[in-house]
Amino acid sequence: MKKILSLAALATFLLGGSAHAATLILDGDFANANPSFATIFNGSSFGPWNVTSGSIDLIGGYWQSPTVGGGSVDLDGKSPGSISQVFNAPAGNYMLNFSLSGNPDGGIGTKFVQVSVGGTTETFSYNVTAANARPSSMLYAPESVAFSTPGGPIALSFLSLDGAGSFGAVVGGVSVVSSVPLPASLMLFISGLTGLFFFARRRQQNTKI
Repeated sequence: MKKILSLAALATFLLGGSAHAATLILDGDFANANPSFATIFNGSSFGPWNVTSGSIDLIGGYWQSPTVGGGSVDLDGKSPGSISQVFNAPAGNYMLNFSLSGNPDGGIGTKFVQVSVGGTTETFSYNVTAANARPSSMLYAPESVAFSTPGGPIALSFLSLDGAGSFGAVVGGVSVVSSVPLPASLMLFISGLTGLFFFARRRQQNTKI
């Protein structure tokens, strides 16, 4: 029974290691944010991130963050802006994950952001409603972009698609992890171990009766 449990623990570790690999992004939680907020303009940087157009607001404790101890970025500072970061990754398939909301101070409306990573570009929108137009209730939506790379430096950017204004889409909790699927043989091994574990447990319980 102990041997089965040990093998099951190993399988769980392998499965979890594949799904929860360390992110390749630096400061994806925007932990460099100050206690309130700061407006950063085109040509400047904060940590590993560069502001590449317009301006953005780096938010600390002014409103709810998608991660504990982190911050967020309003992509519309004094005007719609964008941020970027270049990171390195070996050849393979990856998943960009991030949390998306909207600046609640601008009232009800729809915010748009274009996300580019590894040559893949997608557009996302977020509806600010009466339910989430509050600093204490941002109701972040989890978003993701799948991409592949032959290996080397990869450019990541978030670009506001709002026409004007200073109340934009809010992003945070940015991460990039490998999305390599587990081999079929390992999946069968895990499935077999799970069945064997429950069979052994049921047999042990029947023996005690």
